[in-house]
Amino acid sequence: MAGHSKWANIKHIKAQKDGLRAALFTKIARQIRLAVQEGKSGDPAVNSLLRSEIDNALKKNMPIGTIQNTIKKCQHNKAQLKKHRMDIRFRRNVYMICCIYSDNLQGLKMDATPMIKKAGGVLVDVSHMFEDFGLIETRYDPTALAKDGCSLEEKATEDAIQFGAEEVEIVDSENATVNFICSPIVLSGLSKTLAQNGYTIENSEHIFTPNNLVQLSEEDHKAYNVFVQKLRDVPGMEDIYDNVE
Repeated sequence: MAGHSKWANIKHIKAQKDGLRAALFTKIARQIRLAVQEGKSGDPAVNSLLRSEIDNALKKNMPIGTIQNTIKKCQHNKAQLKKHRMDIRFRRNVYMICCIYSDNLQGLKMDATPMIKKAGGVLVDVSHMFEDFGLIETRYDPTALAKDGCSLEEKATEDAIQFGAEEVEIVDSENATVNFICSPIVLSGLSKTLAQNGYTIENSEHIFTPNNLVQLSEEDHKAYNVFVQKLRDVPGMEDIYDNVE
């Protein structure tokens, strides 16, 4: 199950996506709001999703006061935050999938469309240009591995088969970090199952990898980078996937 070429595409996407990440605390606050919404509680003692997001926020050096204020605001805001997708073709051959969290998608599109058109973009379905996966980045307890009496690859491969993952990649044997690929449909359930079976979930997300990459001229690349930055300023913008090499 290990060693598939799609890992190269995923690494390309993640490297690019990580390099473009902005407004980290805004994104963390959004995840906290989702955790309060999905867990139906602002109390981390009874809401494991919220507890996990608070731990993540602290790891990213978000001040505890900011975290507490974010939770309070979430409890007063009853509008349901949902994840949406906005597909764009930029100029001739750049295809983009934008993942957005919003409680008013139509209003957001109305505000963003003029900017998109002015830059040379158009809203159009680009599903056929991408393949999508669920990606779960985990860490396993090395001491538990010693008790299991098997190698990390044997353990991860066995669990992948048993729990419904499609592929597994050993990222670092010494630190017992493992990535799992699965269908996006089972992403949430598989993450919970892995967590219940000794894995620490570092990250889980629905990602999109392009079927083919395109090279841009220096001039086009500059124009595209300006466009991407404008998209990142759109409220609720979480991730942008594209086919740019």
